[in-house]
Amino acid sequence: MQNRQPGISIAKPFWLWSAIVLLIMVGTLALVSILKATDAVRAEAQEKFFEQYNLQQLLLAEQAAHSVEQTFHSFHRILSLVSGLFENQTSTPERALLLDNSLVRIYQGLSDSSVIDLVVFDNAGTVISIVPYDSYTLGRNYAWRNYFRWAKNIGRRGQMYLSPFMQLEGGQNRGDKALIVAQGIYDSDERFQGVAMLTVNFDKLAEKQILSVRIGEQGFAWLVDVSEQTVLVDPLGKVTDRKFKETFFQRWPKLYALLRSFSNGEPGMSDYEYIDPVKTELPVRKLVGYHPIKIENNLWMLGVATPAREVDALFSSFLHQQERYTNTMVFVVLFVTLLLCALLLAWNHHLSRQVSGHSKDLEETRSRLESTFDELLAAKKLAAVGHLALGLAHEIRNPLTAIRMNIQMIRKRYQPQTELQENFAIVEDEMLRLNRLVNDVMDFARTRPLRLESTSVAAIIRRVLQLFEQRFEEAGIRVDVELETSLTAVCDPEQIEQVILNLTSNAIEAMENCSGPRLLTLIGETLENCISIQVIDSGCGIRPELRDQIFDPFFTTKSAGGGLGLSTLQGIVLHHQGSISVDTTSGENTRFTLQLPLEAQRHYIDGFGEMS
Repeated sequence: MQNRQPGISIAKPFWLWSAIVLLIMVGTLALVSILKATDAVRAEAQEKFFEQYNLQQLLLAEQAAHSVEQTFHSFHRILSLVSGLFENQTSTPERALLLDNSLVRIYQGLSDSSVIDLVVFDNAGTVISIVPYDSYTLGRNYAWRNYFRWAKNIGRRGQMYLSPFMQLEGGQNRGDKALIVAQGIYDSDERFQGVAMLTVNFDKLAEKQILSVRIGEQGFAWLVDVSEQTVLVDPLGKVTDRKFKETFFQRWPKLYALLRSFSNGEPGMSDYEYIDPVKTELPVRKLVGYHPIKIENNLWMLGVATPAREVDALFSSFLHQQERYTNTMVFVVLFVTLLLCALLLAWNHHLSRQVSGHSKDLEETRSRLESTFDELLAAKKLAAVGHLALGLAHEIRNPLTAIRMNIQMIRKRYQPQTELQENFAIVEDEMLRLNRLVNDVMDFARTRPLRLESTSVAAIIRRVLQLFEQRFEEAGIRVDVELETSLTAVCDPEQIEQVILNLTSNAIEAMENCSGPRLLTLIGETLENCISIQVIDSGCGIRPELRDQIFDPFFTTKSAGGGLGLSTLQGIVLHHQGSISVDTTSGENTRFTLQLPLEAQRHYIDGFGEMS
């Protein structure tokens, strides 16, 4: 009876077609839900979009307001500096003349601003210094001006006066709007000494810090003086000094009410209706974000406004993107539904392949476990043989030494001749050979600690080949070397050199005993987590029945030797947490493959950096 592997059958796919119908129904419901939710999403998105846009305007208004405040703070610092030059001395023309260079430097520090001139008055209101120099103004009396009377009668040290608008009537700035910022000069007893004043060209200031603020195509800033109920820069982008009611009451009633209620000086966002200057018959809504500007006791308000129609245009662009997104979602739902149906139909085939793959992985894992077990068994075998050999070697070496000494004494005392002399020589040679064998056994049994370092294995291979150059030439062996330049591993260079040296020597001996072409090939390459070294000779190979015994201690096919060479090499490689294997066929090439890890297993390393 033929065995069959269990699997999922689709011969009666009732459950499969039920799942497909269910998927189609779910996909249809999802599409209806998406289309129904679109309108609600649009309304909510429009509200959020307008809110975010207005928030952006508020941030822009805040930045512009801080810029204006910083400008007037710098005016205040300059006036305090000028007042400090005069406050401990009587403000006289002579004192002003002495400080003329300092005043010029102070004014030059303002050359990039909107300041027209810097003026100093004495306590009677007479101009004692003006920068830039103006012969018409110097020496004239302005005690009747509001800023002078304020400084003399009301002001205190450190206070700054800010005037209403005034229109310049002369000079190169004629016709421009100007503001006066002034500060009184007082001595240590708070006695009035004079006034320091800056004339500010407000047209230039507004052009630089107010009219330059733009958002979108038709969004711009306006500025009002809430304290004086005066418009400084109107919503049409003009510098003016008209009152709120005159400017806003008829055309912007909601904005007029907003400005009248701004006495608390808190920032905020709102909207208002205005008459379109292009289409006067069409009232248009504007979104506005506003922020206070506090200069001494004066409260200004800076707003940034954009027509709602422009924001609607931006939102329409967003809606087009949303429609594309919705269409994409519909397509994705349809595609996913069809894809799931296809996946269900292919599920059975996929599961069978997956089971087959897992079986293959288990087989490979079992093979690796068997290989690891074989290596562990070889290591235990080497350890057991090593302990036994070390004990026997100690027991043999001592009596062997005594026998050799007594033989030498007998030879010396009796001085045998001819045949007896030859017999003594044979005995002594065999004793020397036995002593060498004992030394080999002890070397095999006593594993030397590893002295690990990052080593160029390619350099070791080239050094070993150089040692055998003469022997290659005598034996007629051609050498083919294929090495990666960066063939490097963490290992004990002396012991790895011994391994490669012995493998090369064995390959030479194998080819010397065979006729035919003699070729030695060495291949070195870096694999995923180890390096691989292959030593291939064109000798006579190893018979199959002997292949599993070549790494056993004391096994040899040579007429001379103790059979510990390959066992010692295997011990060195295993000590490095590597592996060594042989691939050979009788009468053909022999390939020894040595693999060493790129990084040593450091948990075997003691405190002196040696592996024990």
